[in-house]
Amino acid sequence: MNAKNLKAESDEMNYVSLVEAISQAHEQTQRQAVNAVNLALTLRNWLIGYHIFEYQQNGQDRAAYGEKLLENLSKDLTKKLGKGFARRNLFMFREFYRAYPIVQSMIAQFDFTKSPISQSLIAQFNLNLPAATSVDMKRFGWQDEDYFAQLFKKLSWTHFIELMRIEDNLKRAFYEIQTLQNRWSVRELKRQIDSLLYERVGLSRDKAGVLKLAETGEIFTKPSEIIRDPYVFEFLELKGAELYTETGLEKALIDNLEKFLLELGQGFCFVGRQKRITFDNEHFYIDLLLYNRRLKCLFAIDLMLGKFKHEYAGAMNFYLNYLQKEETQPDENPPIGLILCSEKNETHVEYALGGLANQVFVSEYQLHLPTERELEEVVQKTRKLLEK
Repeated sequence: MNAKNLKAESDEMNYVSLVEAISQAHEQTQRQAVNAVNLALTLRNWLIGYHIFEYQQNGQDRAAYGEKLLENLSKDLTKKLGKGFARRNLFMFREFYRAYPIVQSMIAQFDFTKSPISQSLIAQFNLNLPAATSVDMKRFGWQDEDYFAQLFKKLSWTHFIELMRIEDNLKRAFYEIQTLQNRWSVRELKRQIDSLLYERVGLSRDKAGVLKLAETGEIFTKPSEIIRDPYVFEFLELKGAELYTETGLEKALIDNLEKFLLELGQGFCFVGRQKRITFDNEHFYIDLLLYNRRLKCLFAIDLMLGKFKHEYAGAMNFYLNYLQKEETQPDENPPIGLILCSEKNETHVEYALGGLANQVFVSEYQLHLPTERELEEVVQKTRKLLEK
């Protein structure tokens, strides 16, 4: 844009647009500044971890400090540099270096400005780091330098703190990919880890399927791959009478719609609540109607308290027939139905769904985070089904 065009645009600007222009400039530069600080902090913590680990391996006088190394470092660094160097933090920095190996050439991938702090970090990388880290880490084929560069650029230090809680490399890789794909906040990442998303999604997959899951995240191409069992709605925090009515559960899910859609998986959009179907002046209602952009189809949900009953399958099949004929567009796929119950018997479900022309699924929901024992029970049930 030349100076003449800029002047013409400036002459046309009113006060409201002036405020908006300044606001946008402020927000954009603020985001860039925050991102730069987060990246610098992450790299600083990694470098501190590198120095501590290498000293413990190769320091000339390391024996003199032994187990007291982190404690002494904490005292001396706090005295010299101020807060942020507690023993626990130093331990985390070391573990960060061990969990996330990177090499010298990776530093070139970061879009650094020419600030003193950036130049200092680059100098440390170029002068001090070996061609490859000395940490013997198991790395998967897709975890190349570009992969780690994306993690360092897009995740904050607090994201990495949560990820380092996960000892299993494959499981950690799954949550890394999911966080990048879904842009999870630290709070949402913690919730997904605590709700055992990896275990719930991977229960019905073989070894190769779980490996693919960790590499690509939760990508599905057919309806059965999108269904989770169980679903966890601990974020509802239901109390009193709300626990005992389907209306109360439905209202709570709508009130927490964002978290509910995150729990369902990727690509869901809200369409309506209590979708009415009318035949011969008789009304029927679908509790929740959603749309999935990836599968390109309507997604009907019925919420039920207590055990699954076979008549629920018939009702859902009825709803899907209606949606297929009256609501589905020519370029869309057939609708999917999900019946959510607090309890189900697998054999009962198998016979109730057998022979249905439509795609109907039944899953349990929980109003609290699953315990290890509850998860083990789900694993055993799933194994039996797979063996069948």
